Amino acid sequence: MYSRINYTVVGLFVLLFTFAMLGFGFWLAKYGFEQKYTPYILYFNEPVDGLSVDSTVKLKGVEVGKVRSIEVLPDDIEHIRVLILLKEGTPITRGMYAVLKLQGITGLSYVQIQGGRQGAPLLHSDEQHPAVIPTHSSLIYRLSRQAPQLLDKLEQSVDAFDRLLSDHNLRQVREILDNSAVATRKAAQLEDRVIALTDDVNATLHRFDRRIDTLTSEARKITRVLNRELPPVLHNIKDAGSNIAEVAKGIDKRLKRGEYDLRRLIRPLQVDISELSYRYQELAEDLKALSRNPSSLLFGGAHPPKGPGE
Repeated sequence: MYSRINYTVVGLFVLLFTFAMLGFGFWLAKYGFEQKYTPYILYFNEPVDGLSVDSTVKLKGVEVGKVRSIEVLPDDIEHIRVLILLKEGTPITRGMYAVLKLQGITGLSYVQIQGGRQGAPLLHSDEQHPAVIPTHSSLIYRLSRQAPQLLDKLEQSVDAFDRLLSDHNLRQVREILDNSAVATRKAAQLEDRVIALTDDVNATLHRFDRRIDTLTSEARKITRVLNRELPPVLHNIKDAGSNIAEVAKGIDKRLKRGEYDLRRLIRPLQVDISELSYRYQELAEDLKALSRNPSSLLFGGAHPPKGPGE
């Protein structure tokens, strides 16, 4: 009796577990059938090593789909056609492009969709007319194509570097450095001399400025003295000259009337008096000029302008 009860419980458990698994399978199937995808086509003009069916498709790093098929076009063997399925509602806009990326160090590849901008129009696609997403060459492919040229340039650079470091060039560089050191020392010595000369010039200019100030002060003093003393002297000299001229004229008139018999003896005196009157007039003019420009006594007067033909 005890054994029959155990078999019954086990049978019921197996039946319930079976029904639960069937229900879970139907639920999974229903969930899978509800997920919808949108097809897109990619054309690669490079090898798609590491890419396979069911490889991941990412949009800016977020997984959004998978690879459905990979085939070489019969009429264009330079391009590989890749059909991808993206989750319905994935925002694919114009301006986006696809590129192959390596997945770590495993050697596997996946498709990365990137680019685009906010507000760009959507790229519509359906089962009958899948839209084409443009592709760009991957970094590995670009490097592999440019590797020979890079190696040639690197080899040329190494050869040029070897020529640059030849013994002849090294000796020239050493001579240039030695000459530069000598030139630097001479420049420093010249700079010291220029600084010393500048100090001497500044001291000389300072002394010259003080002497100019002294001469200007003395000239001002002389000007004040002449302005104060010369007018009375000029007035007296002018009066004396006028008196001498009057005396000379009176003597000349008396001599002409015959009032003096000593005309021959006085004639030289008359000439001397006339000459003395002329000198007095010149002295008066010079003193007037001196009173107008007293500094000419120290620095000399301005030279009169030259006449025509001089």
